[in-house]
Amino acid sequence: MTSACVIVIGHVDHGKTALVRALTGMETDRLAEEKARGLSIALGFAHCEMAGGTLDLIDAPGHEDFMRTMVSGASGAQGALLVVSAVDGVAAQTREHVQIAQLLQVPVAVVAVTKADLIPADDLPARLAAIGDALAAQGVTRAELVPCSATTAGGVDGLRQALAAQFSDLPPRAVPAGAFLPVDRVFTLAGRGTVVTGTLLGAALSVGDALVVQPRAAATVVRGLQSRGTARKRVEIGERVAVNLRGISVEEVARGDVLCGTAYAPSACMDVALTVSASAARPVKHMQELRVLWGTAHEVATLRLMGGGQIAPGGTGLGQLRFKQPVVGFARQAAVLRQLSPAATLAGAVILDPQATAVGAGDKRRLAVLQAAHTQDAAAIAAALCGQGRGVAFRADMMRLARGEETVGLPEGTVPLSADHLALTDDFAAVQEALLGALRGFHAEHPIKQGAAPALLQQVTPLRALVPFAQAALVKSGEVMLRDGLIGLAQHDPFAALAAQQAARLTEIEESIRTGGTTPPDLRQFDAPDDADLIALMVGQGWLVSLPNIALKQQVVFHEATIRQAQRTLAAAFPPPMAFTTGEARSALATSRKFIVPLLEHLDAQGITLRENDTRHMVKPAH
Repeated sequence: MTSACVIVIGHVDHGKTALVRALTGMETDRLAEEKARGLSIALGFAHCEMAGGTLDLIDAPGHEDFMRTMVSGASGAQGALLVVSAVDGVAAQTREHVQIAQLLQVPVAVVAVTKADLIPADDLPARLAAIGDALAAQGVTRAELVPCSATTAGGVDGLRQALAAQFSDLPPRAVPAGAFLPVDRVFTLAGRGTVVTGTLLGAALSVGDALVVQPRAAATVVRGLQSRGTARKRVEIGERVAVNLRGISVEEVARGDVLCGTAYAPSACMDVALTVSASAARPVKHMQELRVLWGTAHEVATLRLMGGGQIAPGGTGLGQLRFKQPVVGFARQAAVLRQLSPAATLAGAVILDPQATAVGAGDKRRLAVLQAAHTQDAAAIAAALCGQGRGVAFRADMMRLARGEETVGLPEGTVPLSADHLALTDDFAAVQEALLGALRGFHAEHPIKQGAAPALLQQVTPLRALVPFAQAALVKSGEVMLRDGLIGLAQHDPFAALAAQQAARLTEIEESIRTGGTTPPDLRQFDAPDDADLIALMVGQGWLVSLPNIALKQQVVFHEATIRQAQRTLAAAFPPPMAFTTGEARSALATSRKFIVPLLEHLDAQGITLRENDTRHMVKPAH
C-alpha cells in the first residue's frame, strides 16, 4: 500500500471522530457548530503513516440529516472503516451507512468495535459475535472486527495493524480515464486565490495542468497542489488533495462540481444499471422522481426504466436518469438513489453512459447498448452501437462506454470507417456487396444508362448510415465510378450494350446538335424512347455539353466542337484585352439570348472569359 483513501462510517455518537483522532493525532471536527453539538456535520480529513504507506481517512457524519455528506465522502474512497459501538451495537445509521457503502461499491474491510473498555471482559466475545451476526445479515462477512477504545487507546495499535493489512490489497475501483476531481470544498486563501479539495480519481494531477470546472465548463490552470499538508508538484490517483486554481474565482466553483479534463462533457441524461436495495421499503418505479447522489454532487432526476414498470427490492434493471440541468459523471461511476419524501435510500446505480441520448422506454436498440455496456464486452458494445446507428457507430461513444483511452485499438470484428466512425466488419462487407448487387441489377435493366441516381443505393439495405462509407470504399477501389451525379459499375460499358438501331439514333442526334452550332435544336424534339439516355450518354462522354438557362429554367445542349469554335471566334473578334458585351458576343456568334447567356457563363466557369460588371474579355492563354 503506497496510498489508500478510506471513509470512516457509522452511527452518530459511536466514536468515529475520537477514533480518527486516536489513530492520527488530528482533530477532524473543526467547525464551531461541530464542537458545540459534539457531532460531525461536514467531512473531516486526516491521515496517518502505516506499514506499507499512507492512509487518508475521511470522517463522515453519522447523523441521518447529513447522509448526502456521507455519500460525498464515500464516493471517492477505496474502502470503508465501519465504527460500531460495543455498547449500542448495530444501530439504524450503521445499517444505512453499510447499505450505502455497498451500493457505492465501497467494501467494508475493517469494523472497529469502539467503547470496548465499557463492556465487561467476559461479555465482550458475545457482544462481538452479535455485532458480527448483525453485519453478516447485511452482507458484511469478510471484514475483520477489532475491539478498541479511543479514550484509553486500548486496541488502537491492533486497529492500526488491521487497517494496514486490509487496505494494502483493496480491489481496484472504477476510475475515469483522465484526471477527475469531485469538489467537496471551495475556499480562498489570501494571496493565492481559489482552492478546491477532493479525492483524486483517474489520472495523476500536476502543477500547470489545464483543466475545466464542469458542468459550467470554466477553464482554469493548476497553480499549486497540496496533499497531507505538504506542497506537491504531482498527486496520484486516490490521494486527498487541495488544488490552488488560476484564472477562476471562488464564485465560479461549487461543491458538487468536477475539476477534470476536456473529455468530460455535461449531459442532462445518463444511462444506468440499477440495483434496488433488498431492504428498500418499496419498489423503484418508472417515471419516479429521485434524488441522485454521486461523487460530491446531488440532483433530482426522473428515472425512466427501460421497458417501464418497476423493480422490486433486491431486483436489478436498466434505465435512464433525466436531470433538470446538465451534470457530469464517468462510465462505471457509482451513485445512490434516494426517495424524496420521506428521505430513504432505495437503490444503487452504476453509470453506463454519462452522455446518453434520451430515448423512449421501449427503445430496443438502446436497451441492447445498455446491456452490452453493463457487461463491459467491447465487441458487444460495438455491435449494439452499430445496430443503434443503422450500421455506423461513433468511436467516441465506443471508447466512453468501454472506458477506453482514445489510443485503445478497436475490438475484433470491427473496421474503422474514419477517424470518428466504425462499423462491424461483416456489416461493411455485406453492404458493399448489396451495393454492387443493386448496380448489377440496375445495369441489367437499363444497359445504356451510365449509372443510377445515388438515392437508389439507400434503399438496398436497412444499414443506411453505412451506405456512404461503403460507396466511398468501392469508388476508391475502382469497382464503382461516380460521373455526372450518377453511380455505376466501373466495368459497365453502355456503348457496348447499344443495339444497331440505338447506335444509329445516337449518331443522328449528335449530328443534329453539331449541325445546329450555336443555335442547337430544342431538346424536346428528341422524344423517342431512348433519346434521353442517348443524350445523357454523350454528355457523360464529353461529346455534348449540357448547360442550364436559369432564366428560362431549361437545359440547352451544345456539341463540344461548337464550344471550341465559339472560343476561337470570340478570340478573333475581341482579342484581349478588348472588352465586349453579351449583345456583341451574341452577334459575333450569330445566336440568340437563349443560348448566348449559358454559353458565356460556361466560358466564364472554364476560365476562358472573365466577366467584369456588364462586359467580358478573353483570358490570354498561359504559355
